[in-house]
Amino acid sequence: MKILKSVIIAATILVFTFSQTEAIAQQNNRKVRIANIEIDSAYIKEYNVALAEHAKVAVQMEPGVLALQAVYDKAHPTKVTVFEVYASEQAYQQHLKTPHFLKYKNGTLKMVKSLKLVEVAPIAIEIKPELMN
Repeated sequence: MKILKSVIIAATILVFTFSQTEAIAQQNNRKVRIANIEIDSAYIKEYNVALAEHAKVAVQMEPGVLALQAVYDKAHPTKVTVFEVYASEQAYQQHLKTPHFLKYKNGTLKMVKSLKLVEVAPIAIEIKPELMN
């Protein structure tokens, strides 16, 4: 009985350790970046609508798109920052081929004055669970 209990405890620890290791490995495979975008002031409202629609559809429809969060600088509304998290490089490459991404990209070409993509690595990304709904 004592041996069985020890085996069960050891198995539980092993499963927990494996699942934690697997979660860390998945996080390490993620593609995380920031897009710094400058918009032509004549198109701010139109661009914001297109970006919001694109982000919503991408997160809802694509399992590999984990987060697309967009904000603009209140002091400089033409400056937009998008925080992007993809499950992997492959998920990102698939995202680039989707109809909703192509609609967004082609539909906003004339609106974008500049685009700088910055590859980043997460230190801490915490989101309250109730905000995930």
